[in-house]
Amino acid sequence: MKKHLILLTSCLVLWFSSLSHAQLQSQSADPTKSLTCLITTDFYIVHLTSYSVPEGKEKKRSAFTPYCQELPEHGPSYLAIDFIDRDLRQMPVGLRVISEKENPEGEGMIEGEIIAESPVQTYKNGVAQIRAVFPEPGKYALIATVGDDMFADKIRIPLRVGIGSEFKWSSLLPYFLAILAIVLGYLIYKFFIWLHNKKNQADA
Repeated sequence: MKKHLILLTSCLVLWFSSLSHAQLQSQSADPTKSLTCLITTDFYIVHLTSYSVPEGKEKKRSAFTPYCQELPEHGPSYLAIDFIDRDLRQMPVGLRVISEKENPEGEGMIEGEIIAESPVQTYKNGVAQIRAVFPEPGKYALIATVGDDMFADKIRIPLRVGIGSEFKWSSLLPYFLAILAIVLGYLIYKFFIWLHNKKNQADA
């Protein structure tokens, strides 16, 4: 019976571990599938895809690597916004990429220089793109201005370029599940050992 208990415990551990591993793979295989690529405001929903361009391969689109709001290196990149709201396809939209700095007087960011800018136009196909050359690692923002008057709405998308990812507790979930599987398997094993010993004592 002891062998069966060990086998059962091992199966549980492997099952939970495989779930955790599968979740890690699904997150790392294509970062643009993450919900963090969806940008929402009070009025609009858009999807961002950032393409990092390897040095010397700007003409080879197959070499582009997709990301969300975090690009691993500075340099030339392409930023594409998909308009989830179909109303945006009928409205004039202007794009601007700016650098940002921490506000020394409090929370929020201070707008810096303009890195790239495209004229206000209507994107009837639902995709707006802009090329930006990030001069150095740091914090930037892609701002989409919806409308061409004083009441225009702004969609601000923060960007982190060449400075690594911000820590998120959700990234620890797969490891927590793996540890939980080991602890659960051990407790089940100990419970059946205790049950087996109690039965032997009763039979004696």
